[in-house]
Amino acid sequence: MSPPASNARPPSPAGETRSLLRLGLPIIVGLAASALMGVVDSAVLGNATASALAAVSLTSSVALVFIAALYGFLSPVGLLAARGFGQNSPKTVAEHFHTGRRLGWLAGSAGAALMLGALPLLPLLGQPDEVLAAIAPYWVPTALGLIPFSLTWVYKQILDAMDRPWLGVGVLAVMVLLNAGFSPVLAHGLLGLPALGLLGAGLGTLLAQCLALGLVMWLSRRGALRAWYQARPDGTREALDTQVREGTPMGAQYLLETGATGVAGLLVGLFGATALAANQIAMSVTMTLYMVPLGLAAAVGIRLSQAIGSGRGGGVLWAICRAGLWLAVAWMGLASLVMAAFGDDIMRLFTRQADVISVGAAIFVAVGLMQVADGIQSVSLGALRGLLDNRWPTCVSLVCYWLLAVPLAWALAHASPLGPSGVWVGFGLGLVAAAVALTWRLRRLTRAPSADGLVQ
Repeated sequence: MSPPASNARPPSPAGETRSLLRLGLPIIVGLAASALMGVVDSAVLGNATASALAAVSLTSSVALVFIAALYGFLSPVGLLAARGFGQNSPKTVAEHFHTGRRLGWLAGSAGAALMLGALPLLPLLGQPDEVLAAIAPYWVPTALGLIPFSLTWVYKQILDAMDRPWLGVGVLAVMVLLNAGFSPVLAHGLLGLPALGLLGAGLGTLLAQCLALGLVMWLSRRGALRAWYQARPDGTREALDTQVREGTPMGAQYLLETGATGVAGLLVGLFGATALAANQIAMSVTMTLYMVPLGLAAAVGIRLSQAIGSGRGGGVLWAICRAGLWLAVAWMGLASLVMAAFGDDIMRLFTRQADVISVGAAIFVAVGLMQVADGIQSVSLGALRGLLDNRWPTCVSLVCYWLLAVPLAWALAHASPLGPSGVWVGFGLGLVAAAVALTWRLRRLTRAPSADGLVQ
């Protein structure tokens, strides 16, 4: 497990694509495994009442805001550790791991407390009464799950930064398998246990998350990993200051983006429990497909950090970014076609309720229209994170999501015949603007020879 070579070589698009896929594929698989947690719960409750599935949808929409903010705030742990790995410095990696773990405890606990505190405020948001009556048993374990999520994310980032991403994939795969076992047993009362419904699905997910955290903590103390995780750090205070300084705008950017997505979910809820139920299924599938560009974004950020840490700059940085962008466009273009053509069939895999299928198929078409733009903005954002350029993405998120996407989502949902699917058409227009702005910024920063100044 050695860091990448530091000797510069001319950038090759094919070579960078292969390198990106070697790192990105396991990250994508790992992220997809995480997204499958929501798919499992949707499948477990797919033929329950519409209000139960709608409760999962509303909870997931709000939880996504917290998860994304934590994801962004803790992302510098892996990016800074990747620079230390590129420098072949176990102490630097250990510094960012130990401080990141501390931040993970604090940030995850704060997120859980805030989400629990938001539960009594839900009646103020105009959501259906039958959904609000059913939501607490699923909401509470989902909120508590933010703590093991944050800590597992820190451990996994260190594995990714050290080019050992398949270990993290294994941990997340175990988590999904545990969830697939626990949730139906607890929700439907199998093996002689009482049927707990929504509470059982939530507890199954929480238990799987806690066991996965225990597994990755155990792995970090084994074999060659021990030297990197447990090397004696020199400047944990400096590492803490750096992580907070870089992580705060990253967390704010993700909070703005996913906060707008959460508002879109609430706008769908104004159309009733059926619309929320259909939205939950559509978003579970969409988020699983979205893990490809999100994983590519993480891989691009790590590759850029390793290149900077090892002293490579110039055209190499743009070659890495370009490979990630083209891969994202190819995948999301395919996903868009599948959603538009087979939305009905996908919905029938989860539910037999005709009204939910009808609304969900329309949502799939609307969401499909924004997939390519979403992939471009995601990879561009990941690359900018790798360059530790944070202010521009935060401003883009504020303008494109809150000043464009949210107002357009409301207008097209209520002032056009599109109904719930209009929410995602409007949101997609904001994504297009974000994709253009972020890609422009990325190209400007990585244009040779000025990109050499990023290597420090």
